[in-house]
Amino acid sequence: MDVSCIKYPTEQDWFACKERALLTVGLKPKVEPTFEWKCAILEARHSPIRYLQFSFFLKDIPYFVSDHLCRHVHAQPYVQSQRNDRQDKYDRNTAPQNYPVNMIWDMNAEELMVIANKRLCNKASEETRFVVNKMCQQVIKTNPEFKEFLVPACKYYGKCKEMISCKNLNLDAR
Repeated sequence: MDVSCIKYPTEQDWFACKERALLTVGLKPKVEPTFEWKCAILEARHSPIRYLQFSFFLKDIPYFVSDHLCRHVHAQPYVQSQRNDRQDKYDRNTAPQNYPVNMIWDMNAEELMVIANKRLCNKASEETRFVVNKMCQQVIKTNPEFKEFLVPACKYYGKCKEMISCKNLNLDAR
C-alpha cells in the first residue's frame, strides 16, 4: 500500500480561508494567517476551513479498506472499478475482499479531521488505520498546523465516545 497527498492547502488557500472567516464579521484580512490563527480556526472547526482542500492517491489498498473510506459522505472517492467489463486481471465475482485497488480521495479540512478521529480509532480495522495514519503523516509534513487534530477521537475529545469502547484509549497516540 502506498499513500500520497497530491493536493494540500497552500498559503494562498489559507489566506482565502482567512478572508472568508473575516468576511463573516465584516472585516478583510490585512496580514497572512499565522500558525496560531490556523490552529485556532481548525480547533474551532468553523466553516471557512471547508475551503481548504486535500487529495490523496491511495495505491494498492485492499478493496474492503476503500469500502470503509467511502462511507465518509463529505469526502469524494474515486475507486478503481472491479467490473469485469472494465478490467481483465481477475473475476470480480470471485475476487477476495482484500484484492488491491487504487483510489483518489478528495476532502476538505473539516472532513479530514473527522476521518482521522474516526479511522485512527482502535475500533477501525488495522488496515484502515494504517492508510489513514499514512494520510495524516503526509498532511503533517506539508501542513503541520493539523498535527493536534489528526488523532483518534478519544485523544481529540479526551474520552471515548464509541458506543462500545475498545477500552484502549489512544490518549498518547501520535
